[in-house]
Amino acid sequence: MGPKKGQQQNGKKQTASAKQAAAQASFTSESHQDERLQAIVLSDSYQNRFRPLTLEKPRCLLSLCNTPLIEYTFEFLALAGVSEVIVVSCVHADQIEEYIANSRWSSASSPFSVETILSPESMSVGDAMRDLDAKGLITSDFLLVSGDIVCNVPFEKVLAEHRERRQKDKNAIMTMVLREASPLHRTRARAESAIFVLDEKTNQCVHYEEIKTRKHMKYISLEPEIFGKHSDLAIRNDFIDCHIDICSPDVPALFTENFDYSHIRKDFVHGILTSDLLGKTIFAHVVTDHYAARVRSLQTYDAVSKDVISRYTYPIVPDSNLLEDQTFQYQRGHIYKEEDVVLARTCRIERCTVVGSGTVVSDGSVIIESVIGRRCKIGKNVTISGAYIWDDVVIKDNAVIRSAIVGNGAVIGEGCQIAPGAIVSYNVKIGNGVLVPGNSRLTKTANVPRPSDSQVVGLDGDGFLYDDDSEEEDDDYEEVVNSSGLVYNMASLNVSDVSFSSDTANSASQKVKTKRRFSTASNNTAASEDSDDESFMREAQSSLERAIAEDHDTDIAALELGTLRLAKNAPFHEVRAATITALMSRISMLINSNTMKVKPAVASVLARWSDLFKRQVFDDADQIDLILLIQRDCTRRLQGSAILLHSLNFLYDQDTLDEENILRWWYKEPQRSEDADMIKVGELAQRWVEWLATAEEESDSE
Repeated sequence: MGPKKGQQQNGKKQTASAKQAAAQASFTSESHQDERLQAIVLSDSYQNRFRPLTLEKPRCLLSLCNTPLIEYTFEFLALAGVSEVIVVSCVHADQIEEYIANSRWSSASSPFSVETILSPESMSVGDAMRDLDAKGLITSDFLLVSGDIVCNVPFEKVLAEHRERRQKDKNAIMTMVLREASPLHRTRARAESAIFVLDEKTNQCVHYEEIKTRKHMKYISLEPEIFGKHSDLAIRNDFIDCHIDICSPDVPALFTENFDYSHIRKDFVHGILTSDLLGKTIFAHVVTDHYAARVRSLQTYDAVSKDVISRYTYPIVPDSNLLEDQTFQYQRGHIYKEEDVVLARTCRIERCTVVGSGTVVSDGSVIIESVIGRRCKIGKNVTISGAYIWDDVVIKDNAVIRSAIVGNGAVIGEGCQIAPGAIVSYNVKIGNGVLVPGNSRLTKTANVPRPSDSQVVGLDGDGFLYDDDSEEEDDDYEEVVNSSGLVYNMASLNVSDVSFSSDTANSASQKVKTKRRFSTASNNTAASEDSDDESFMREAQSSLERAIAEDHDTDIAALELGTLRLAKNAPFHEVRAATITALMSRISMLINSNTMKVKPAVASVLARWSDLFKRQVFDDADQIDLILLIQRDCTRRLQGSAILLHSLNFLYDQDTLDEENILRWWYKEPQRSEDADMIKVGELAQRWVEWLATAEEESDSE
């Protein structure tokens, strides 16, 4: 006898309820998986720029400020909320695996799990991605990074934006994290630049094109369809691209489908954006107020090292002691010393210097703007400037080393001179009195055993000149061999108006609104005045930031600024604006890195650099303009109200600002209160201005 009707209905209800529960469980599982963030770390750079150092050790384990590069990468991933890290290794995989196994990242307290994948056949990023796709290791959206990045960007917002786009459009497969940087910024790779064409409203990247400086590219070509789909475009090459990407699981599969994809940008991104069949979209997240850089060449190694020492990367700084056994302490002048450092009474450790534990520095030696590793023995009357000395190096008396890298265990003989750009690799011994030419590379390692070259390292030396013909295949090899940190200035890029139109799309091209943001001024006479002003501001600000970071003479900084003003035909208002931005950025950095409180930070920076205003402020109107620029800049700063108050007080005490003009600004200048931000940032200054007005009235009465 079958079930009754009521029982049948009840069974149906139970079945429907079970299906609903299963669907809910499936949805919950998918949601949980979506929340999980994987990271793929490419430990191999697939380039030879750091040879001969990377003949014996992978780039990700090279020392930067006495800390292996991969530690900076892992620290960023921990801050980004990554739950699982997959390290793809090709060359020196055994060293990478051993290092990770013995590091804190393999302990139970690690914020993520780490798995090392061997990919010995990989010759490019494309090969590594295809290998990952074949292994089926990618199960959710993942973060794709190199093992040589330094980044303090808060990642919650970037990830949330990416996931929100993915929910609305499954074809949005990638978000590139790009850092905005001025043309002369030292962390811009000299030999590498690219054009990004972005939709101003959505930050969708609609065109990507690499620039090779040797080819002297003068224009770019855009497809007419772009203008029909996007009405507001920004054409930019003012980005530092350190290859931090959020990717969907579709990305490895697309590499598998296209075996000609080798590079992530010039092949994959360019190929996706120019494909009419795939229909995939790529977006950008532009970073303006945090730090992100990649150590991709010797020039950027030098630049990033200086940025870490100068605390632009806070909280990722030497005294954060990323390694468990580090004991760095910060001292004034950006000097960092570990415990057990032995310094002779007459030696001098000057600004922007890092000294590792167990190092001994003898009488009369001078170390400035350099990194000294652990257990180094530095003799008498040695001069080290702008150099990177790694662990267990011996430098004998009267040696001079400038802007060079000296690898672990090397010995520099008495009276030696190491010229800028040189690399002395591991365990190389330089004989007494030898001059090592600039940009030369010395090693003891080669594919075929070779005897020492006494003409290069001296009679009692050990090593030979490294020469690898394969490196010449790299188009920009000659541009990146120099480690002196000189800033590369890309050749002018001319983008003419006809680049944005064609015979078939003239109407669309006439309606489009474009913004051009280039790292150098365009030669195009039709370029807008706004673009010229923006170009001057970026170059001027970068010049001042470099002068401040490297402690240039004020007169030299003023001369560079004046020369740039004449070259760009910029008004003094723009000069004052660039100066204020650079000085306030420095003050904010000192405050936000907990180096100084607000008042001493303002006094420290303005006491050193306020002389610049003597060449920029000439009358009462200029003084009021200066105050308004400070006020507006402070609206963008943490503790901006306090910075404004102490800046006005300091400049008043130094006679840069007259009390009459301060009072005129407060009581009569309409721009002072033109919006809510300007009003709010002036709150702390109100009582001081009122006191100033009262004091003036009492003085007049007397």
